[in-house]
Amino acid sequence: MDVLGIDYTFFAVSEMEKSLTFYRDTLGMPLAGLAHEGKWAEFHINPGTLALGEGEEFTQPGGGMVALAVENVEDAVEELEQAGIPIVLGVGESSVCYWAVIEDPDQNRIIIHQRKDKSVG
Repeated sequence: MDVLGIDYTFFAVSEMEKSLTFYRDTLGMPLAGLAHEGKWAEFHINPGTLALGEGEEFTQPGGGMVALAVENVEDAVEELEQAGIPIVLGVGESSVCYWAVIEDPDQNRIIIHQRKDKSVG
């Protein structure tokens, strides 16, 4: 598996509205969009994206993750499984990407990520 870059950094949040106020209004970061019924927010800040997720499906508040860009998520997951790497969430799909979640030796979660438009960063 070859890592092409970091696509986004992720923070789990306890209250999306409170977090939107902080990042958008206090820090002045432009909100790029909301998804998953308002439970996922993205702020595009060069050279990457900050993503926020609210709810159990996005881990517990205070947790952070990095999304590593790969050429093909399915191939990467297969390679990682063969290497004995824990796959926390198998391949998923959104309107813009494919993703899976793995764990490092210290149980830090890492998103393996592929944008449908093939862009990175």
